[in-house]
Amino acid sequence: MQFRFDPEHEQLRRSVRGLLGDVASEEAVRHDMASEGGWEPATWRRLCAELDAAALIVPEEYGGGGFGLVELGVLFREAGRSLLCAPLLSTTLATLVLLESGDTAAAAAHLPGIASGATTATLAARADGDRRTPPAPSAARDGDGWTLSGRTTWVLDGSTAGLFVVSARTPAGPSLFCVDAGAPGVRVGAVETVDPTRRVAHLELSGAPAALLGEEGDALAVLGRALDATVVLLASEQVGVAEWCLESATGYAKTRVQFGRPIGSFQAVKHKLAAVLLEVEAATSAMMYGLWVADRRPAELAEVACIAGSTCGEAALLAAGENIQVHGGMGATWEHPAHLYLRRATVSRQLFGDPQAHLERLAGHIGLREQERA
Repeated sequence: MQFRFDPEHEQLRRSVRGLLGDVASEEAVRHDMASEGGWEPATWRRLCAELDAAALIVPEEYGGGGFGLVELGVLFREAGRSLLCAPLLSTTLATLVLLESGDTAAAAAHLPGIASGATTATLAARADGDRRTPPAPSAARDGDGWTLSGRTTWVLDGSTAGLFVVSARTPAGPSLFCVDAGAPGVRVGAVETVDPTRRVAHLELSGAPAALLGEEGDALAVLGRALDATVVLLASEQVGVAEWCLESATGYAKTRVQFGRPIGSFQAVKHKLAAVLLEVEAATSAMMYGLWVADRRPAELAEVACIAGSTCGEAALLAAGENIQVHGGMGATWEHPAHLYLRRATVSRQLFGDPQAHLERLAGHIGLREQERA
């Protein structure tokens, strides 16, 4: 079976690339990553108004476009190519959790604002490879509602989010809650990372009022489904990063002359570029199949997400590293954008589990661990 994007998807890709060429140029990215919030609200408004960036996967009854992950994956791929500084990943993840929870009241309350771009949201939960680790915050009943206390680290775009979807401990088990960023008892602080193009924060809750999302004790199942979809979307972004790095390295190898001929004619450089090309092609296949499975065969998504997460994370890091190697000393300077792609690839590779964690989860899904025990 061959997988390829439809003409409509190619048209969407061209539209996205055209807009990002304006709002996410290298100059714009450097400006946005140095700003207080890490992204420009005007850019986010344009993305939401002109591309429905936050509305693509939101059902039509909540003001969205009702599309699937394939369409959103096109947007993520182009966002990776440009290193877009925007709350795209964080808001999409929170949206997926809201949808997977099956809570229609919460969806009606929050999704219209998210779809319009007026509200940005994020997930405050442990989202790495060890998804079954109990959440740090605890929840306590407060009359007809709940209050949350505790700390969660590595919250994407936490400093600028308007809505937090928080995983917290209850007597029934890990549960999900919606917390308004402006509520009393909510504090956020910046977390330093090597990637200035994507901000991370820690969230501290001290008796913060919260609304239960979905059923009490259902967090692990909901988060599992939402995170699997998010891993595939992140894989799309990683493919975009890898593609840009391969094109950058190839273009430089064709024009940089050393010893009287282009460095791309040297065998060592050829081998580097050929190895990256193979990895990028494998990653593209894994990513496209993951997007297709998410929309067409969701029962298989858990296994396919592990494959996409491992393959695309490794490809992006390899392509970004080899791009710097081909460029030589210039590739490691602050003025050249190559190091920014390496930083994005390095952190993205760890966000929802590193490649080893994905492979260990895959082994569990397909029964290899049970065979080893036997």
